[in-house]
Amino acid sequence: MANTTINSLILHNGTTTVITENDCRKEGVLTILPLYLNDSDLTDVFDFGGTIKTLNFTGTFIGATVAAVKTWVESIEALINGHQDTDAGAPWALVDDLRGSINVKVLDFSSTYSEGNPLRVNWGLKLVQSSTNA
Repeated sequence: MANTTINSLILHNGTTTVITENDCRKEGVLTILPLYLNDSDLTDVFDFGGTIKTLNFTGTFIGATVAAVKTWVESIEALINGHQDTDAGAPWALVDDLRGSINVKVLDFSSTYSEGNPLRVNWGLKLVQSSTNA
């Protein structure tokens, strides 16, 4: 896997920032309505169109200093702080070898420090593919 970035922030470069897992899920937007007082084989399923694609990344960031680790974490957190609308510059561009460039918004970010290793942080990032008009 080559470089992976979100809004110019490096998620994977193979040395200091490494994605250990890259998981993608795409699901239809379906409404499931059982028919009143009927068996489940008579369930109506309505497809209102469209799909939702979520991407989950886990990885490790290794900084040269504690300040570098803190700056990287704060840079990712800044994407989820406040509004993620077009006025704030969202959606963010996710660029990687597998998908090329797609627009995303941040659903969740977590970071975990291990005792005795202040230059390393394990992280998790959950994104959703987004249109450019919302």
